[in-house]
Amino acid sequence: MTTAASGLRELHHLLIKLKEVSQKLDNGPKQIAIRKKLAARKQQELESQKILVTELRKSADEKNLQLKTNEAKIADLQGKLNTATSNKEYDIFRSQIDADSMANSVLEDEILDALEKVDQGQQKVGELETQLTVATTEERRIAETVAVEEPDLRSEVAAIEAAIAEAESPLPNDIMPMYRRLVEAHGADALASLESGVCTACYMEVSPNCRVEVNAGKIVRCRNCDRFLYLSD
Repeated sequence: MTTAASGLRELHHLLIKLKEVSQKLDNGPKQIAIRKKLAARKQQELESQKILVTELRKSADEKNLQLKTNEAKIADLQGKLNTATSNKEYDIFRSQIDADSMANSVLEDEILDALEKVDQGQQKVGELETQLTVATTEERRIAETVAVEEPDLRSEVAAIEAAIAEAESPLPNDIMPMYRRLVEAHGADALASLESGVCTACYMEVSPNCRVEVNAGKIVRCRNCDRFLYLSD
């Protein structure tokens, strides 16, 4: 058992290394998904902004058409005003001209405001187009990087798994079921070093008898957290 117990330290280091490399391997697709989601959101924002600009421009065009209609109406009323045959008729035409002129003044302000909003909206479209380009470029860059790194990471995982299998081979058959369960549940944290009589997984001090057994090279589990213990460096 001494040989098996002394190999727990190396086995723990290998399990930790496997966890780190596996996380790198898993993080690649996650990073791609995050960038893809960001690019999709920017695309949606851009489309929404384009629709808004179209609506603003349509509103400005409708107001401008209304302005031209009112100007034509005023011109017609002005002609009728010049040919009015009575003061009453003159006053009616004059009142209509004043009302339409006032309405046109309001329309002119609204058109200027609408055109300003169109310009602002178009500027926002340009900004979003730039952001979308940056997002899609970054998504492509990360995807290319992941594609390049993935084969090496998979090879490294395979090599570490082979080393783990070799390091596990000295473990006695009677402890393997428990070892497998702990590794399945906790991964690299299935093992823990013993430092100054304290389990580094649960930070509880082990019994003197447990310390003696670990020092003697026996395979021992922490009575508090069930981890397999080994002496720290």
